[in-house]
Parts: sequence; structure tokens; C-alpha cells
Amino acid sequence: MFESVRKALGGVVDALKRKGLLSQGDIDSGLAEVRIGLLGADVDYRVVKTIIARTREACLDEKILKSMSPGEQVVKVLYEQLTEILGGQGGKGIAITHIPFRVMLVGLQGSGKTTTLGKLAVLLKKEGHYPLLIPGDFGRPAAFQQLQKLAADAGVEFYADPADDLTSLVKGADQYARSKSLDVQLLDTQGRHDFDVELMDELRMVRAAYKPDETLVVLDSMIGSKAIPLSRSFDEVAPLSGAIFTKFDSPAQGGAVLSFKEVIGKPVRYIGVGEHIGDLDYFVPERHAARIVGYGDIEGLLKRYDDAEAQARAVKVAKRVQSGKFDLYDLRDQLVELAQVGGINKMLESLPANMVPKGAVVDESIARRFTAIIDSMTDGERRSPAILSASRKRRVARGAGVDVSDINRMLKQFDMFGRMAKMANNRHGSGFGLSGF
Repeated sequence: MFESVRKALGGVVDALKRKGLLSQGDIDSGLAEVRIGLLGADVDYRVVKTIIARTREACLDEKILKSMSPGEQVVKVLYEQLTEILGGQGGKGIAITHIPFRVMLVGLQGSGKTTTLGKLAVLLKKEGHYPLLIPGDFGRPAAFQQLQKLAADAGVEFYADPADDLTSLVKGADQYARSKSLDVQLLDTQGRHDFDVELMDELRMVRAAYKPDETLVVLDSMIGSKAIPLSRSFDEVAPLSGAIFTKFDSPAQGGAVLSFKEVIGKPVRYIGVGEHIGDLDYFVPERHAARIVGYGDIEGLLKRYDDAEAQARAVKVAKRVQSGKFDLYDLRDQLVELAQVGGINKMLESLPANMVPKGAVVDESIARRFTAIIDSMTDGERRSPAILSASRKRRVARGAGVDVSDINRMLKQFDMFGRMAKMANNRHGSGFGLSGF
């Protein structure tokens, strides 16, 4: 997500940083490129106009133009404006303020609404809540069974009593939730077909009966600018409190996400980041703005290590990197860990741009080959790769069933990984070394 925007802005950011002094013409020229990049990513033209105007006004401040690093200051201003457009500081999802708390998901058919409801139940359960999943999609025969399975997978309650209509369903579910002391009710609804008038009338009736505290529209990130008029149509019938964008890990341009808060006036609450039931995350504007301008997202990277054991291992490796004791045992452990949290390339994307060599891309499919190579080494070779002579490499290659060139490639990646990890740890400890952070 935002990859096209990030690439489009990358050249502008680099050019501004290289200049010792900036003129008004330099800023206008740079912002013209930013405008083209945002429009090319399908960002709403009104939002683009707002970003450019606010950034230009802030950048023409005399303090920035005459600062020691004006390019860095301009990038910081752009980061702040993008953060504001995306929703401002924060990103904590919905706040459960009373009991019972009712949430309703709406969206087009095929947007991933039912699956997202199960993921939301998992996330709320992690927060200490007791959700109830309510199957309100009467239009799709398999929706009941799908949500029932999701409830079982998530380890949360499911309202399985039959109901003739939606009004009876929500009343029965409310009584059930109260009897079980469940604090959050999560209602699935029938997926709409674009602007189907009949289904929209039904949604209006459901809202009146259910009285939701939060109504979230589920949007497929791949549909692009179409998400905005769709959201408006839902907002008119069942006033929205926010959005959930699915397939956030896809190569979608991200224009709809960048436009949503400014145009609709409601925040993006959550994002779907994978296919597993635990792959729903809070939408944190400042983290995504940071990635767009090249600051990276170390916090997001570390959050993928979401259990105490994995975090402890990550801290242990970080300390070894800092002390210069990072060896092939550590690389093997990290290859396994990284595969579980999205792969090496995901890690590279999360690092600040100045920490990653240009064009650095790792073929994820060779991770198993690298592991086999390390497993074919002696203890001494794993701890001190520098002792790998030509004869040793030939022996290891035979044992792993690979070519010597594969071993050389792995050692090169090992050196690069170690350098970048050390830079990341050093910069993380001092606020990434970025002005104003």
C-alpha cells in the first residue's frame, strides 16, 4: 500500500535533501512533483490541493528556508500534513465507552465484511472485551456458517438462534449478550450491490432497530477512488463513524485511504493486513505518513513480533548486533522469524529510506536454501563466517545441495543484513536521527 506514492515522492525528497539552500522556486518545483505523484495514485484532487496548499504555506516560513537543513525541514512538513490528512495523531480503533456497545459493519458484497467482523472480534478480545458475533446477512446462504466458524476460530460467542427477520434477530441477540455479560455486539449485514435502493432501505431499517454505537464501512483497498462515492451513499443511509480497509497488504495505490478522512470526515479505524483471522491492525496515520516520505516504520515492524517470546528473541539479537557478535546462528533465527511476520522485504520497506541500499530486494524463495546452507556448516563456521575458505564452501555446497555461488550470495546478504540491523538499532535508540523526532 502507498508504494506508488512513496516512489513518486522519493525522488522529490532526495532532491530537496541534496540542496544546501532552498528558494521559493525550489519548493514550488518540488511540490509540483508531489502533486503529480498524489494525483497519479488516485488521491482525490481536492485532497491533493489541500495537501499542497498547506505544505507550501508552512514551507515558506523563513525559519525553514534559512535553517541548516531546509530539505529535511520540508520533508518534515510534508510528513505532518500527510499525517493530518490521514487522520492526525492516534489510531486506537474504536473506544468501548459503555455496555452494551454495538458495532455494525456495512459494505459491498465481496468486500470481505464477514471475515473482517471475525478479525475485529479477535482484536477486541485481545483488548480484554467479550464480543458477540451476530449473523445479520440474510442474503448470502453461506454467511451464517462462515461467521459461525469465524467465531469458533476466534474463541468468541456466536448468536445461533434462528430469527425470521432482522428486527427479531437484533432483539434476541441483545438479550443473549446481556444474559452472558458480553460487552460488545458485532453485527454482520447483507452486502450491497453498488447503489441498490431496496437494500439501502433495508439497511436504514436495520440501523433503526439495532441502534449501533459504531457503523464502519468495509472497503476493498483495490477498488480505488470508487470507495469515496460508495462511502457517501452508505453515510447518507446509516451515518458512518469510520472505515476499515481490507487488503492493505496489496499493491493498491492507496488514493482512497489518503482521501477518506478529508472527504468523508470520518477516520479510518482499522486495516486488514493478511488473510489470517489475526490479520487486522489499527490504522495509525503517523506511521503510514512516515513510510510515504521515507522515514520508515520501525514501530510497525516491531509490532509484528506480537508475542513476548518473539520480542525477547528480537531484543537478544539486537543486543548481539550492537555488540558486533551477530553470527549465522542469528541469521538463521531471523530468517525463520521474518518469514512469520511478512518476510525480509517487508522489513526493508519498514526501515527509513536512507538505511536501505537502493534497489535492495531479497528473493524470499531462497530463505529455505540459506537455511540449508547454514545447517550444513560446522559450529565454528556459523559463529565465524570469515573462516569459510574455498574448500570449506565446496564442502558446504555439497552438503546443502547448492552451488558455491549460493553460499557467496548468502554471505553477502548476511553482511548487508547485519549492517542495516546495526544502523536500525543505533538510530532507533536516538529517534532515528531525524530532525524533530
